[in-house]
Amino acid sequence: MKLRIGIDGGGTTTRAVLIDGLTVLGRGEAASSNHYSVGMERAVENICAAAAGALQSASAAQSDIDGWGLGLAGACSPAEQSAVQAALQPFIGEAFLVVDEDAAAAQAGAFGGGPGAVCIAGTGANCFGINARGQHARADGLGPLLGDRGSGYSIGENALRAVCRAHDGAAPATSLLDPVFQSLKADSIDALVQIVYAPAFSRDRIAALFPLVLQHAAAGDAVALTLLTDAGSALAATAGAVLAKLELQQVAVTGGVLTQPSALRQTFEKCLQQNSEGASVTEPLYDAAIGAALLLKSTPE
Repeated sequence: MKLRIGIDGGGTTTRAVLIDGLTVLGRGEAASSNHYSVGMERAVENICAAAAGALQSASAAQSDIDGWGLGLAGACSPAEQSAVQAALQPFIGEAFLVVDEDAAAAQAGAFGGGPGAVCIAGTGANCFGINARGQHARADGLGPLLGDRGSGYSIGENALRAVCRAHDGAAPATSLLDPVFQSLKADSIDALVQIVYAPAFSRDRIAALFPLVLQHAAAGDAVALTLLTDAGSALAATAGAVLAKLELQQVAVTGGVLTQPSALRQTFEKCLQQNSEGASVTEPLYDAAIGAALLLKSTPE
């Protein structure tokens, strides 16, 4: 047997898939493999744990694996990719290994290894594309300080600001006020300040406010609705930048922010089609774990 492992490694979860061609034989899952978040040693451990789960579910052995394709958060540059490869190689033996960024795996999965752009919006946000000439381009994916426009984190952060302005009477009232306080276990603005500025406070808790914004926008809250439409417009601008650079028209969407029906998704599609002639939005053919395996375009005989 000559099988391939695909690893989709994010900031929260690492997903592995064992495939024969495009047939999925097994899947596994582990914690984060972003070495900036958990350190290189733990990242490698989690990659191996996810792969072991996929092998176990398929009753296969590691010796059956011909190649490993990895799409990892925190592996965008050649230096980062080489560091991961060097750390992982002793654990995988003689199998062929390719390391790329997580967006590249998502793009490969979305289009089955063909041309197109993928807009990813979850905790963070970015767009990555490859055209028929093999040229690639990326927009955003710069993290919460420099970018992630339209992401779950960005929406949650803007919700916090909107709640604080409403509490001050400096902006319209919003039904988000009490639910946001409850979500973060704050009973006052002063308590909220202490919670969000605590050293151990994680940005995932801010991104976790996104479902509240969805819920209250659907119930008619004007502030929540504006948060979603602003995010949809920002994501459309990010995707449009990649389409223009690569002369592409197709965008696949992935991530919890973009993949459910909402005012955000509607605004994204409307703005994209208005500003990028001929642009169309599609669903991915395969997930990013399969896409990671597709990064292995060829393996040694």
